[in-house]
Amino acid sequence: MTMQGLDAVPAECRGVDFDKALERLPARVGGLFLAAGEQRLGELSQAMGAGDAKAVMDAAHSLASLTGLVPVQALASYAREIYAAGDQADLPSAGHAFERLSLVLGWIFAKLRDKGFEPNAS
Repeated sequence: MTMQGLDAVPAECRGVDFDKALERLPARVGGLFLAAGEQRLGELSQAMGAGDAKAVMDAAHSLASLTGLVPVQALASYAREIYAAGDQADLPSAGHAFERLSLVLGWIFAKLRDKGFEPNAS
């Protein structure tokens, strides 16, 4: 029998007490994080697919700012790496950081929804 729950947790999030962190996060802030984060991650994905370095930089910058709301240091590093790749017009070099950022944020978004947070734009 495997510990499927632990395997599902991205390595970057292991050891972080998300339950405690989410208890301190006001519902409105969590909702804004979900709405803005999902929107920006979608924009980043589209920009990466289109090879649009400027749009990649814009979305990565916004995501770097948002990641301060959650206690996962790697997120800001990934966003900075993606931004730098856009600045150098070398988007393929951001592939790994983009994959990890997407995976970790997706897990965090699911965790927020599981705790009853709803995306909102206000």
